[in-house]
Amino acid sequence: MSSIDDVLRIVAARVAYLAASTSVEGPDWVGCDVLVGDPVRLGAVVRGTAAGFGTDDEAVAASLFTEAYAFRVAAVALAAYALGLPVPDIAPASVAVRIDKPRPSAAAYLNPDTCEPDAHALAAALIGAHLRPFVDSVHRQFRVGERNLWGNVAAACAVVFRAIESSGVDRAVVRRRATVFFAACAPSFDGLGNFSVVEHAGGEGWYWNRTSCCLWFRTTDGQLCDNCSLIEPAALHERRRADPSTTG
Repeated sequence: MSSIDDVLRIVAARVAYLAASTSVEGPDWVGCDVLVGDPVRLGAVVRGTAAGFGTDDEAVAASLFTEAYAFRVAAVALAAYALGLPVPDIAPASVAVRIDKPRPSAAAYLNPDTCEPDAHALAAALIGAHLRPFVDSVHRQFRVGERNLWGNVAAACAVVFRAIESSGVDRAVVRRRATVFFAACAPSFDGLGNFSVVEHAGGEGWYWNRTSCCLWFRTTDGQLCDNCSLIEPAALHERRRADPSTTG
């Protein structure tokens, strides 16, 4: 079985922005067990990111923070699973995140142990044991919908799978593993989106179609994500036909 260092190295070689570490250094790191288990600390951290996200609306900050947190916590575990590699321990006590941009910008996996890449075990550990209590805590403290938060989590997971799928590996295998994982996340991911393939000019792109909005458009940036549910379906389809990942 590959060591955690091997897994991190292989994942980062495939997609550089999925890089992570096995240790923490400096004041910007926070243990995920602290964020999941201490509502006061979590609330303070989320509120502290609002200005950096370009908003004074705590609900918007909570939404965007949740998506960024889910992405960083899940990134290496989902990438490893997609590649058929051993999966790191993602229990809250075994993961830390660095919060400095103002969102979670990096993750550290602190337990050297890994386990076999099984979709149901991964869903239970990541969604059931880690992100569900996190989402519940955010939802209790901020006026943001639970469905909105879970939509952000699902979208964050889809980003990881799409990154690996486009990294030069067997695309069919990654897509199949993603489908199995998302099914294993029921009912948390039910109705939050689906993957689809867009074909154009001899190429094809694989996309996540979300059914909720992360609220990014309510920041000073005023942007819509590239898979935002607020974009009219026909316009979104045309954007994807012109996407280099579709046209090749």
